[in-house]
Amino acid sequence: MSYLKRQPSHHRPLFLLFFVASLYLSCEQKRKMEWSDNSKEAEIFTDSSYQNVEDFDRLVEEYESPNREDWQNPDLVIGKFGLLEGRTVADIGAGTGYFSFRLAQKAAKVIAVDIDQRFLNYIEERKLALGNKEHVSKIVTRLAKEDDPLLGEGEVDIALLVNTYYFLVQREQYLAKVKKGLSPKGKIIIVDYKSGSAPVGPTEEVKVSPATVNAELLASGFTDILVDTLSLEFQYIIIGQ
Repeated sequence: MSYLKRQPSHHRPLFLLFFVASLYLSCEQKRKMEWSDNSKEAEIFTDSSYQNVEDFDRLVEEYESPNREDWQNPDLVIGKFGLLEGRTVADIGAGTGYFSFRLAQKAAKVIAVDIDQRFLNYIEERKLALGNKEHVSKIVTRLAKEDDPLLGEGEVDIALLVNTYYFLVQREQYLAKVKKGLSPKGKIIIVDYKSGSAPVGPTEEVKVSPATVNAELLASGFTDILVDTLSLEFQYIIIGQ
């Protein structure tokens, strides 16, 4: 005989009401916990950068899209470097080597720096696929840390960060390490996304304004900073000595 059947008849409605209420509260609490967990996951996903996305093939397709040349204008960006012959360039946040391979056609050496080994493997495989072309041998890959590009002191003449600045944490400390890796007359070139609606780039809340970049470069010891917000439609170019 069940517990319900053993109860006096005048207690059953009260017990049933209590039982149903308890069941509802239990389900509601469980639902709220599940909603909270899902919200945390959604928040983490929203705040995460492209480098945390598991679909590596999709990233490669995005970074190497033929349409990228239209808005990224790599020739214009590289033109901002000035003389490249005999110089060493660090492509920090190199990704698929979109800029590394282009820079190697003019520079003496290109260090493709990234924190994701998959990208460095991609670059090495692409180097093999291109064969014995002279500029390919100028590219070396380097696995770095999130808080350190791992450049040797005075190792490079130019440090390039394209679509990478908004990924950085403790940016002033990171910039100081980049500065230490530059030769005495070296320069840093930062290309990143302007605020406002655009068909490319990250969400609005993670974009870093040119004014902020300028201030952080100054705080990190860079001087003679030039800010160009006109050359590219969706991005700015900032150069510091």
